[in-house]
Amino acid sequence: MTVKRVHPLGATLLAALCAVLLGMSSLLSPALATRIEKMIADFNQELVLLAGEAWIMTGTGQADPTIGSYMDVVRDFYLQPVTPWFTGQTTYAGYALNGLTTPEQFCPIVCQPLPVPQLNFGDSLAQGVANLEGAIRPQLEAGEEVTVFGYSQSSVVATLAMHNLLAGDPSGGSLGFDPDNLHFVLIGAPNNPLSGMLTRLPFPDGFDGNMQHIPFLNIPLGIDPTPTMPFATDVYSTEYDGWAIFPQDPTNLLAVINAIMGIGAVHNAYFTDNLANAIDLGAIGNTNYYMLPEQLPILGPLYGLGDIGKFAADAVAPLLKTVIDWSYGNPGAPDAGITVNGVDPLGAAGAWAVTATGQLSEDTGVAGFLLRMDPLQMLAGLQYAGAQSLINIGNYLGELVGVGPMPDSHIDVLMSGYNLTLGLDQALLTGWQDLAAQWNLLDVLGPDAIFNGAPLISAQPLLDLLGMGFSLISLINLLDA
Repeated sequence: MTVKRVHPLGATLLAALCAVLLGMSSLLSPALATRIEKMIADFNQELVLLAGEAWIMTGTGQADPTIGSYMDVVRDFYLQPVTPWFTGQTTYAGYALNGLTTPEQFCPIVCQPLPVPQLNFGDSLAQGVANLEGAIRPQLEAGEEVTVFGYSQSSVVATLAMHNLLAGDPSGGSLGFDPDNLHFVLIGAPNNPLSGMLTRLPFPDGFDGNMQHIPFLNIPLGIDPTPTMPFATDVYSTEYDGWAIFPQDPTNLLAVINAIMGIGAVHNAYFTDNLANAIDLGAIGNTNYYMLPEQLPILGPLYGLGDIGKFAADAVAPLLKTVIDWSYGNPGAPDAGITVNGVDPLGAAGAWAVTATGQLSEDTGVAGFLLRMDPLQMLAGLQYAGAQSLINIGNYLGELVGVGPMPDSHIDVLMSGYNLTLGLDQALLTGWQDLAAQWNLLDVLGPDAIFNGAPLISAQPLLDLLGMGFSLISLINLLDA
């Protein structure tokens, strides 16, 4: 889908006409030529205004997006690709692309060189929000179309600006502009409503009643998730990027380690051809969610050991991935679920929560233990992973001795247990779904009401205790000051 106010073909033809007129101006009288040139300049300016403005921000460590090739890669991958990278990608043909400078600091870890003021994370966000709102508010209030691109820290800036805009006029006025004119494209977003790290850890307010912050680093721990309404938003997350996709179950240490390793391994992997493999997870409100698939970062060192390492990693990856994905609320059966209202299930295991019927789960914002998942789908997920591990081993050994990949007949045997469990589960789910629908109790007793990816036991008390410690440290620092 392309968002635009002027059709590209029409714009091209008009531009061509302008070029012809401009070329003929040398044959006309000076006065008439001057009038034609002014008319063309006014038209070009109006064409840009009609098409809209896009504001591009960077990530931590780079304040000015116009330095280097950053603006070009953002344009080519997310805003104005020559052809969309995947079916359904929203693009912004004809929009004027502008770089917006934001501090993008994380002092004392990542700072801009002196004499630029040294800012911690919270202060960097505040300045970034001021810069963004100063750029887009006048345009929105003038009725123009605006698109905002945010990456990592600047996606948090965009989230904070969205909440500020939704708060409206402090004196009680309205939004002040048409929300349909504002669009967002966010990548690597820590406030991803489905799974962002800052969304997963909902700390309570501090002793002073203000938003909780991690001491010394001033990392805000109370920012609301990126709103799903009313602004049209596309959220892209690379699988296992710990900032954008953090486990819902923090007791799954494998998943936590994998996500932390993912920050270094895949948080910077948004500008590659892998965008063509993006998985459409679905939409919540006006927000579309896309996943860029990746291998497990925790297996990166194994894959780096050459052929032997790849053999070992391929052998354990399916089982390891299944156990790690459990911590996100995904039972791991890639064909799990039944069609609901004509919508097919996701059909692929991954680091996001799904309901028993295979749809994207919205109930993912609270960290917790013992995720509520369909046990038959969990069993099917293990069976599928075990079969894939054996298939990977068989294919590797087959290539080693020169007999080729495993025959389909052998694969069918290995997959028979998975297919049997999944078939039983789908039959039970279908009957359950139909019965609950007949009784008009889908929201209470339907499969998705029982197995919805949400935690049975909340981790909030532990977060509250940790937050109390942060508040004490902050209070002591304040008294010492």
